[in-house]
Amino acid sequence: MVLTIDEKENFFKNWLKLLAFVNNKYEIIEKFGNPKSPVGLNIEELMKIRNKLWENEFLINEYLKKAKIKNFDKDVIFSWNKNVKGKFLFIKSLKKHSVFMDLNKKKLYGVYGISSPIIDMMPYLPIMIQTVLIPYNGKIIFDSLIIRDNVSFGRNIRQSFNEEYMEIKKNNGIITVLE
Repeated sequence: MVLTIDEKENFFKNWLKLLAFVNNKYEIIEKFGNPKSPVGLNIEELMKIRNKLWENEFLINEYLKKAKIKNFDKDVIFSWNKNVKGKFLFIKSLKKHSVFMDLNKKKLYGVYGISSPIIDMMPYLPIMIQTVLIPYNGKIIFDSLIIRDNVSFGRNIRQSFNEEYMEIKKNNGIITVLE
């Protein structure tokens, strides 16, 4: 349900280097530097840099042309071009992964937590969230930042969400790899 310690460290190493590249290019946050860990970083500042990245996805390829990194890391970062941005309904937490439902595309995504189960970040389910799903080492994770909508749902709408979940799962299953 979460990345291994090695996967988590590798993800943050690559993710923070990419964000530092974006920040340096656009001078978004003064004194952002080259953080080695997400601990202590300002979420609002990270969000500004991350939003600039996803508004300009060519930056991933530009970074890969300039960066001196291992081939494995290049493959990981390149795979982030296959992302899914949007609003999702975090509807279930299963043993293997959390399930995010894209209500517009009628798709379910099985998403791993990075450091801890995603359910630990949520006050209740179902909950509307905004994030970017990215592939990582044969799994789907999110780009480390989630915005929660503070809207609660009544019993009838929760029941309709559950029915829609069951219908989508029956017809299409849960997507566990972004291709």
